[in-house]
Amino acid sequence: MILWERAGRQMTDKIAAKKKLTREVTADGKKGLGTILGKISGKDRLELEIYRLNSRVVELDLSLQSAKTQLEKKEALARQAVSDRQEAESRLNQELVRTHTLSHELETIREEAQGKLEFRGVETLSQSAVKAYLSKLKSFQSPANDLLTVYLPPGTRLSAVIPEKTPGLVEEETRSLLDRLDPETGMVFFYDLHRMISEAIVPPVPIAFPSWQIKDSFEIAPLEESLNTDYRMLVLVLHAGESFIGFAPDARFFDTEELIKSSVKEKHSKGGFSQRRFERLREEDIAHHMDKVFETLKKVLEENPGIDRVIMSGDFQLIREAQKRLPLNLEIIEKPTDIKMEKISGEEILRTILSCRRYLL
Repeated sequence: MILWERAGRQMTDKIAAKKKLTREVTADGKKGLGTILGKISGKDRLELEIYRLNSRVVELDLSLQSAKTQLEKKEALARQAVSDRQEAESRLNQELVRTHTLSHELETIREEAQGKLEFRGVETLSQSAVKAYLSKLKSFQSPANDLLTVYLPPGTRLSAVIPEKTPGLVEEETRSLLDRLDPETGMVFFYDLHRMISEAIVPPVPIAFPSWQIKDSFEIAPLEESLNTDYRMLVLVLHAGESFIGFAPDARFFDTEELIKSSVKEKHSKGGFSQRRFERLREEDIAHHMDKVFETLKKVLEENPGIDRVIMSGDFQLIREAQKRLPLNLEIIEKPTDIKMEKISGEEILRTILSCRRYLL
């Protein structure tokens, strides 16, 4: 009886202890996993830690696989990009070689064509002949509006004045011939799109502004106005030993004419010391002659102030020397016409200086 009662009390105590533990675990659940682990056995705590670590291993393994997948994709894209770049560079190099080859072939063809191309005609037009020529040009009329006029100042090419698409209206041969010309005063280009008229006029005075138009007639008025404008002009024709200075107050006749002569040795054809000494003496003669020219020129400029422009012709080196010594505010026009001073009058010099050059293309 006593044993039975003792066993009952022990069972009751165990039940009470379990209930108390349950209440404590429940109460401590809010305090976190650490508190719970503290209430459970060491084995259970270890099993929970192992489970947590295994879960972390699985999570990290999934992240690693995802990172490997992304890395493989990026490496594949990088390899493709390198391949595409190499292919693009290869194509670019091929196109560069092809472009260079075609450019070289085109330049060769142009040079060969230019060597064969020639002007249909070249002539010098006096002032009266130019007026008659322009009168004929004015008579041309075209209802199709296909008459092209281009004013090209010195150093200006056709392609720099007319729009990009318009040069196609003028054939390559004609443009090549125009590019050959580089006149000191520029030129005016008259062109019929049906090629009945194709020629350029080089005026005695510079073209001031570039312009172009295509209409039912040629634009003659600016050129006529330039040719009819009066200006005070100084003319210098420079040769070793014989030079000319002329002043024209209205571009019609010389009001002042001066012929300067000096003794200048002819060129020496022999070599050695004798030739060098002779050339030095000749250079001294030329320098003395130029001093006389500028002494006379100084008087002409003092007596005729207000010069509008200077037209120079003759020996190239003497022209360059004169350009250095002339006043800086004078407009200088260099004429390639090689005027010889022998048996030529001032009137003929003026007529030659003021003539136009006509090129048939």
